[in-house]
Amino acid sequence: MRGSQSTIGAHSLVLTSSLTRILPHPPSLRFIASCQRRLSTHQRIKCTNGSRKGGKSPLQARSLNPALAAALLIGGSAIYYLTTPSSQQKVLNQDTFVPYTITSREAISPTSFLFTAAPQYPNPNPSFLTTSSPSQPARWRYPLWSVEFKQPEVQIARNYTPLPPRDGERLEEGTLRFYLRSIPGGEMSTYLGRLGVGREVWLRGTHPGFDVASRLGAQRNVVFLAGGTGVAPAMQVAKAVLDSHADASFTLLWAIRSREELQQVPDVPGRPSASSWQSWFRRSPRPQPTEVGQPITAPSPLGRELEDMKTRYGDRLRIHVGVDDESSQFRGSHIAAAIQHAAAPTTPPSAPDCQPHNQKFHAPASEFEPAGARPCTCEAENRGKNLLMVSGPEGFISHYAGPKVWVGGVQTQGAVGGVAGELRRRYPAFAADWLVLKL
Repeated sequence: MRGSQSTIGAHSLVLTSSLTRILPHPPSLRFIASCQRRLSTHQRIKCTNGSRKGGKSPLQARSLNPALAAALLIGGSAIYYLTTPSSQQKVLNQDTFVPYTITSREAISPTSFLFTAAPQYPNPNPSFLTTSSPSQPARWRYPLWSVEFKQPEVQIARNYTPLPPRDGERLEEGTLRFYLRSIPGGEMSTYLGRLGVGREVWLRGTHPGFDVASRLGAQRNVVFLAGGTGVAPAMQVAKAVLDSHADASFTLLWAIRSREELQQVPDVPGRPSASSWQSWFRRSPRPQPTEVGQPITAPSPLGRELEDMKTRYGDRLRIHVGVDDESSQFRGSHIAAAIQHAAAPTTPPSAPDCQPHNQKFHAPASEFEPAGARPCTCEAENRGKNLLMVSGPEGFISHYAGPKVWVGGVQTQGAVGGVAGELRRRYPAFAADWLVLKL
């Protein structure tokens, strides 16, 4: 999930985007560029010391007119009041960055890791939780949401999606967990990648994403194509949908660079060397993505969490992985098979002016639109579409669903293109019964 523009104090962050062309073959995650960010310049206030005139002694120079002293006292009190954080500003909120402390960190690969951040100022009612009651424990308020991290050294910010809570986790403590990767040249990811346990990070939020529940409506099928760390929003949506509906199904197609993101299996055959490529290709069928079963052999820290979700949801959650190092990227046929496996019944036509359930109205939409911004006008029994969701690096999204588009400083969905656009043209039922959402 990405924010369109973040402001930190007097600094303005402007994210710029170059549209990646649709590649003829599935892209390797190693060659997908991350979003470029440019920090706008700002005026620095120059402070000059004027020389004292006249022959006043230091004591005389320090003496103040009583009226001036009173004015300074009032002004100083006002400045203190305005600049001293209130209790609201000390806990997670959408206006100011607040301090968290990294309490744990687990390496997954040389460049990826999980870390947990705890608030320095406890809040019994975090903004991302519902209010608990004796009959209903607290739970996450939104099916899809993120927070901003700031990089204080260069004053930039970026959105990151927390991993869903594990069974038995005390939500009221307000701790958040993240799956991150250090990207060469990435200001924010490099900064976070060098922070260890005990270090301070600054967060702002929460920022709700698409209202998944209202778009899904009476339908029960989600196919989520995730690239790399884009699996975090996929896990959020999977938990929200599968916990809410016993008859829902969720298929995760996870594209990763190497299998160690999922499991530590050193003897997995890798990509053939260039000298043996042609002979290997003639002898062997094209490698295919594989379905993740149970148990996962030697799971990574993130693999354990996916395994726990498989245990909880059983056959309602299907997970397939495509691995760059094994040349098993996802193709259009794999996405089509996942959609067909859902065996979703034909959905009734949406009302022509219903914005949540018509693809054409999503082109100018922002991922971070307020809840209820697009009211449904369908008849009650007709509401809902199945969802194909795509999350990951910019080039990954462009290849599989078409590029997002910047309009007036806001990043919008843009038209559906790429592999998903071709599937919509080839399969009218897919175009009629499914929405495509880019994160």
